[in-house]
Amino acid sequence: KAEAALADALDEFIGKGNWRDNPGDGAFYGPKIDIKVFDALRRKHQCATVQLDFQLPIRFKLKYTAQAKDGESDRFDRPVIIHRAMLG
Repeated sequence: KAEAALADALDEFIGKGNWRDNPGDGAFYGPKIDIKVFDALRRKHQCATVQLDFQLPIRFKLKYTAQAKDGESDRFDRPVIIHRAMLG
């Protein structure tokens, strides 16, 4: 479900077919995006990483009060942590 939502977001942001899936890449917490660039000699370098973490909010029992919908009382939802490394 999270991977499908991430794929939809990438399709919308950079266009369908302009990104590549890399299954089994060692994403421990949840789906991630690795941004890679090429230099003048066509060598690939990893520039940044963004990863969604669904595990730490559970481990630390994090929750927030979500706004009530029609006729409901306020409810608690679990956040998603976003890890990012801007270089490497």
